[in-house]
Amino acid sequence: MTKWYCVLLLIVSHHCVAKLTVVTENFAPAQYLDANNNLVGDAADKVRLALDSAGIDYSISVNDWSMAYNIALRDPQTCIFSISRSPEREHNFIWFAKLAQFDTNFYSLKSKGISLTNLEQAKQYRIAVLKDNYSHHYLLSKGFKENENLMLFSSFDNIFKIIQTRSSSIDLVVIPAQRINHEQSHLLNKLQLELLMPINAHQAPLYFACNKNLPDNVKQQLSAAFSSYESKL
Repeated sequence: MTKWYCVLLLIVSHHCVAKLTVVTENFAPAQYLDANNNLVGDAADKVRLALDSAGIDYSISVNDWSMAYNIALRDPQTCIFSISRSPEREHNFIWFAKLAQFDTNFYSLKSKGISLTNLEQAKQYRIAVLKDNYSHHYLLSKGFKENENLMLFSSFDNIFKIIQTRSSSIDLVVIPAQRINHEQSHLLNKLQLELLMPINAHQAPLYFACNKNLPDNVKQQLSAAFSSYESKL
């Protein structure tokens, strides 16, 4: 009996001190890798300050968005930022703290002369969108189809590369305005993009969220961490 009690105690102790895995993407200006490969940005700073102040043991990894999103969906000891809190995702995660509000729009190359006034019109075009991003899921819910009018990319960096090197292969891109502005500020030759219309009227804010099966003790730590951080703002 003593032997099994000790084994159980070790298992419970390990569970209690298990390191929290935090996944994110390279998504300027909220969070991104700088020239020295350090994760910077307002959202990254907020997350680190909250977790550090609570003494939580954690690691952050930067991945393609689809990989980060699916890791957070799958692994109980995992959290993710910055993720849009959309109605479709509401029951898939535990939502802890709002980090930012971004404005996502349809853009086209100025040379293409495209105009849009509604989503239905956009269905006739080839649209570059980030895989498993809020925009991807939202457009699917509105009847858009992958490989027909939605062209999926693993990162916004890859979308920008397509705009600059193979723009004839796409007609529209769906990107947050803040990401466009950040990219423009770091380019010698400005992207010749024209804002057409918002993706929708009520855009979901960006959050720090965790797998819905996160252990209760970690939920309590995180709730306390972000509550304490927000009370100091």
